[in-house]
Amino acid sequence: MPWGAHVLATPFNDSRLPQGKRFAIVLDGSYSMNAHRKELDRTLDDLQTLLQQNQADLFITAMNPATPERIDNLQNWKPEKSAFYGTLQPRQMLQQFQHLRGNAAYDAIVLITDAGSYELTEDSPTALQMAAPLWLVHLGGLQSAYDDATLQAIQDSGGNVATNLQEVMQRIGTQPSRGQGTSLLNVVDGYAWYLTQKANGSAPVAKEFEAIAARQWVTHLSRYVKPNQVNQLDTIHAITKDYGIVSPYSSMVVLVNDAQRQRLNQLEQQDDRFDREVEDQQLPQPNSAVVPSVPEPAEWLLLAIVAIGLVWIYFNQKQARSVESP
Repeated sequence: MPWGAHVLATPFNDSRLPQGKRFAIVLDGSYSMNAHRKELDRTLDDLQTLLQQNQADLFITAMNPATPERIDNLQNWKPEKSAFYGTLQPRQMLQQFQHLRGNAAYDAIVLITDAGSYELTEDSPTALQMAAPLWLVHLGGLQSAYDDATLQAIQDSGGNVATNLQEVMQRIGTQPSRGQGTSLLNVVDGYAWYLTQKANGSAPVAKEFEAIAARQWVTHLSRYVKPNQVNQLDTIHAITKDYGIVSPYSSMVVLVNDAQRQRLNQLEQQDDRFDREVEDQQLPQPNSAVVPSVPEPAEWLLLAIVAIGLVWIYFNQKQARSVESP
């Protein structure tokens, strides 16, 4: 790191499940979940194991005219009798959960859904404020992308995404330590990532790990940096540029000419350079008044060929009439 600290990655396989926690399990009630009933059954089996030392409330989301429901006793719920239909967006599911939760406090909120359809998601200019880390479990595969508001809700709450409940619970319950002078950044994909003040002389320096290490540090730091802490955000942005990664406060763009590069330099100097503009997923509408009506060269060639063909037909018909005349 620029100030002398180091990011240390160590292989780690001593995962543990949480104990004495209370979780909110939010279940996607969309029709597409019918294709993942087997994965859902395995997920519920994992949940039953988790409940031996923890508590959980189940929130089943629904599309009108059905109503969402909260189930406090999972033993009485029969998943095979649940009907999945309609289409629900993550924001709608989380809004239903917030309406049903009342004053209940949770250590984590787990939304069980599928890969979803980003193209059908309507973005919102404001993110939902989650009172606990928000984790999304995607049965059948990760979602290709998230709308800005959902992504911000995950990041701001300190949550993440996974493809099974077991992984989520292991990451929540596993908090290894290397003693004084180190702090845990993350436990993921078989590695524990730490920030340490002193370099470990026995640990090799791997260039191929640098970008991954920078990503772990940026992800950890982004949980604590406030939008108005511009100096901290500038530090994060500088790290992402040095290692070629994309952070929650930057975007990957392609510049094709000097005018665009100059414009980017100007935007980077503005006070609102870290204010994220929420996309509405709509393509800009061209102004028909300024669209030229001059045909393309290929169109000119086609018109010329048609004209020649018409002239040829005309003279052939004229010659045929002359031959038939007495």
